[in-house]
Amino acid sequence: MRLRHLLKYYLLAYVGIVAEPVLAQSFSYIYIQGDKVTPFYVKMDGQMMPRYGKNYCILSELVPGPIHIEILFQQRMFPPKKFTIDVPENGYRGFLINKKEQGFDLYDLQQKSYLEPEE
Repeated sequence: MRLRHLLKYYLLAYVGIVAEPVLAQSFSYIYIQGDKVTPFYVKMDGQMMPRYGKNYCILSELVPGPIHIEILFQQRMFPPKKFTIDVPENGYRGFLINKKEQGFDLYDLQQKSYLEPEE
């Protein structure tokens, strides 16, 4: 019986040591909202991101720092644009896609301004 308690104690101590770095890691996310008519896709650092909805995208488990995204539209309705977004530490950023006659703009909800696309 005493051996059993001792094994439980060591197991719990081991789990605590291994799990601590995982629990300490906090991630950020980016939310991009489009309209209800025009589906879009997002590439991040050259890789197509999964699409769970046609009119929004959530980029999750991001570490702080710059990320490079490209927004593409279904059936090439608008030309794609590339943006650099600075991911905050332990937080989120939200963006709206605003359509124009010749394309679209990406509006930053936190900064209350439009992001400049990269050339």
